[in-house]
Amino acid sequence: MQLTIPLTTLMGLSAQPGELGGFGPVITEVARRIVANHLDNPEARFSVGVTHPVTGRLLHLHPIPARFLRGLQAELVHARDQRCVWTTCRRPAATCHLDHNTEHAHGGETAVDNIAPLCPRHHKAKTDRDWKLHQTGPGEHTLTDPHGRQYHSRTPSLTDPAVDDPAVSATTGTADDDLPPF
Repeated sequence: MQLTIPLTTLMGLSAQPGELGGFGPVITEVARRIVANHLDNPEARFSVGVTHPVTGRLLHLHPIPARFLRGLQAELVHARDQRCVWTTCRRPAATCHLDHNTEHAHGGETAVDNIAPLCPRHHKAKTDRDWKLHQTGPGEHTLTDPHGRQYHSRTPSLTDPAVDDPAVSATTGTADDDLPPF
């Protein structure tokens, strides 16, 4: 089970709902209780994705015990990128190969910052046809073709970004509106 929840919701500062993988949105209180009931459980069979309150990007995946580090690292990449990072591909990340952006043989680490999901077709194209893939930030990639042209891709937000409530903005006025009536 995967629960994605904005950091501000987790901290009690926001009422944005969580997203339960495979089921859809869950109300704030349910998301908080799921997290609270399982944070210290080393046998938990779920992961909690904490997202940035403004961008909606994945910040952390919890729990990450040492014995499951590889599995949860893969889950983090799947949850963060959501699909093959090739600019025109929409294949789900869970069905993709996890590719080293900088090849392991060339000193690339097996770490989340150096791994991206590529479907088998695009993984082969990158490997066999001299394409280069560089991760510029979490979920942001630059793909360079053999001729040097660059293509940028960015994964969609996992949760809706925080927006100003227009109803609240409409009720707040300027200092001129606060003058007493005469």
